[in-house]
This record gives sequence, structure tokens and C-alpha cells, in this order.
Amino acid sequence: MADVVSATAPAKGGQLQLPQTMVAHDGIEEVINDGTKERLSVEAHFLESKPMIHRFPSNLQRISRERDYIVPRTVAIGPYYHGMPELQPMEKVKRTVTNYFFEGLAQSRDATYEKIKSISRDARSCYTDEDVLKGITDDEFAEMMFIDGCFLVQFIETMLQRSGGASLTSIINPHTKGVWRDMMLLENQIPWALMEVLMPLKSLTMEHILVPVVTVLHGTVSDIPTEPFAKMDYKPGHLLCFIRFYEAASKRLTRPSSSNVLPLDTSAVGLSEMGIKLEPSQKMQFSAMDLVKGPFFGKLFLPPLRLGAIIKCWLVNMAAFEMCTETYLDHDCSVNSYLSVLSLLMNREEDVRELRVKRILHGRSSDRQILEFFNDLVLVPGQAYARLIPGLAEYRQKRRVWIAIYRFLYKNAKTIVTILSITGLLVGIFKALYSLKH
Repeated sequence: MADVVSATAPAKGGQLQLPQTMVAHDGIEEVINDGTKERLSVEAHFLESKPMIHRFPSNLQRISRERDYIVPRTVAIGPYYHGMPELQPMEKVKRTVTNYFFEGLAQSRDATYEKIKSISRDARSCYTDEDVLKGITDDEFAEMMFIDGCFLVQFIETMLQRSGGASLTSIINPHTKGVWRDMMLLENQIPWALMEVLMPLKSLTMEHILVPVVTVLHGTVSDIPTEPFAKMDYKPGHLLCFIRFYEAASKRLTRPSSSNVLPLDTSAVGLSEMGIKLEPSQKMQFSAMDLVKGPFFGKLFLPPLRLGAIIKCWLVNMAAFEMCTETYLDHDCSVNSYLSVLSLLMNREEDVRELRVKRILHGRSSDRQILEFFNDLVLVPGQAYARLIPGLAEYRQKRRVWIAIYRFLYKNAKTIVTILSITGLLVGIFKALYSLKH
């Protein structure tokens, strides 16, 4: 690492020069100004938290290609789909939006581009598919990162109605749904370090980004915790990585004591028959799953989910991200766990309706579409799943007699009520007849 020594810049021609720094590196001394120092700082920070942007994992490719969850339809973000003919009309829109990005900013377009260019070589090495990059020069790649980054930040700003005005909104609105879908694709990401260069220019924070995303995923916004981002030194790899980090409750769970998860044959309707009530969790995070056991009954809390075409795409890509990153090796797969639990509970359309009634599932997708979506998924259950399922199995094992009695009452409730009503009526008649005789 270079040793940095402060130095005073001499004045030339009576003019004040920029503050300079002598940098000793491998026996060579360089004189750099504060602008260069800032670029070096950005580059050093990037190297400390270098992300990797993967291709889609093979075990999810079948359903994802059939259901169209991999390839962007509207906009290319990053190099993997940059030259795709179907996406070329959006390239003009991205450049127009980039022009709007710099309206009213103190920092110039050229200065911002230089900052992006200073880390573009390292950003290039984040993409695991090197073959795609062979036909792209370093200058072309730097410009791509610059345009895509400015577009993405300005798009979020416009969606939040923080900047842009009516003219920009009219340009973006026709593409909103498509961009929402495409910006969360695993293969359609740019390194977060580029976002960190651009977001401060608009005073855009991580918490700002979470608000619309959480609303789309869960149908409402709970109190978004600022502590993980204000106090933790967390640096996501890219946008999809950040959203998944939030949904995983921003922390790793401790490893379960046993890696063996007992098989559990149940469903949403089956849980109701066991005396376990399904309730929506108050926390809007996929990791917020909890089984609370009472003396007679239990409650299974699950975070609510708005399931539509865009959300299905997001879910599959978050699950794919977990499968091809280091978190998968540590079994920290909160999204996979959540989807695995829902998949376990849905055997028939009746189960989907039960989850709707309990306010766990929302959205316009039909019961059949939801059932097919979850049945097609190939998931890797993680720690949250490994903790929850043994709890359900233990509940059923220890309360077999009570569950049998409750299931009989649950299944025959209408018949029992009818019999009791008839019995009550007969008792009333007999009492009336008896009173007439006496």
C-alpha cells in the first residue's frame, strides 16, 4: 500500500495552486491533487468490498427461462444484455434521463464521469462471464457504467417524486413497469460502488430506495429499520443484493444445532386442522417467520406477500442470488426459506385460498397460477426453514391426542352445531310438552 505524505504546492505566477500530496509507491514519487485523491479513495473503497455479478444458477434455469425470469424485456443494466437488439430503443431514453440527472447539480457531468471511470476497470472484473466483455473496450465499459448508473438513480428519484418534474416523468412513465421488473434481475446489475458515487449527488439514501420496493413486495410499508444502514458498515454488492439483505433482516442467523430437517407433510388447511392459526407478521421482511406455541393452540406468523408478475420475477432472482453467493455456503438463505415454507403449505388451490383469507397472500394472480408458481420452484431451504419446520413437527408430535380431537371438531363443526341446535330445539319442545301436562 502506498505511503501518503502531505506537501505544500508551490504558487506559480502568483496563483494559488491546488493542495497536493506526495505519494511514495514502489520507490516512485507522484504528485497528485485533491481530485485525484478523491478518485483513489473511491477506488480503494471499491476494492475493499468487491462484489461479483453472476449468471443464473443452473438449478433454476428451466423454470426461469420458461417463465421468462432471467432476460430483461425493457432495459439493459450492465454488460450482459447491453447489445440486445430488442432493448436498443431504451438506450436513447437512458441517455435522455442521464441529461436530466445533471440538471441543477453543482458537480459537473465530466467530473462525475471521471469518478466512474476511475473504478470502471475494477467494476469490469465483477462480472463472472468474461466472454460477454471481450467485445467491449474499457472506454465503452466506463461509459456504459456511467449511463446505466445515472439512469438507475434518476429513475428511483423520479419514482419517489423527489426530482425530475413533469417532463421527465412523461418520458419515464411508459417504461415504469418494465424497468421495475428488469432492475431486480440477477444478470442485470451494476456494482453498488458506482451507485455510491451517484446517490449522494441526489441526496438519495438506502432507506429512500427501500420504501417503494417494500411497498411493492408486501403491500405496505412498516417502520423500515434505519439502524443497519446508519450504524453498520454494510456495503451491498448491487441493488438486488441490497434488497435481499433487508429481507433477510440485515443479519445472519446462528447455524441450527442439526442440519437434518425432518420431513413434514402439511398444508395451510392442515395447520388450521392442527390448531395452528396463520397470521401475517407485523415485520415486512421475509425472515420474520415465527411459531408461537400456546397451551392449547399455536400461531404461525408469516410476512405478507403481494404476488404478481413483477414480484414473481423479483423472488426468483433473489432466490437465485442466494444460491450463487457465499451466503448459500453458510445456509443463510432467508428468501429461499420463506418461499420453501409457502411452498410446503400449498398443496391445493384450497390452501392458496386459506392463505388469502389469513392475509398472507395478496395480489391478482389466480389460485391456480400461484400454486403452479410455487410447485415449479427448486429451492434451497436455509436456516429459517431449518428452525421452523422442526418446531411444527414437534408441535404435532407432542399434541397428537389433542390435535386428533381438535381436527374432528374442526372438520365436523357444522354438523356438531346443527346437532346441538336440533338437540336444543328438541329439549325446548319436550319442556313445553312437559309443562302442558302439568
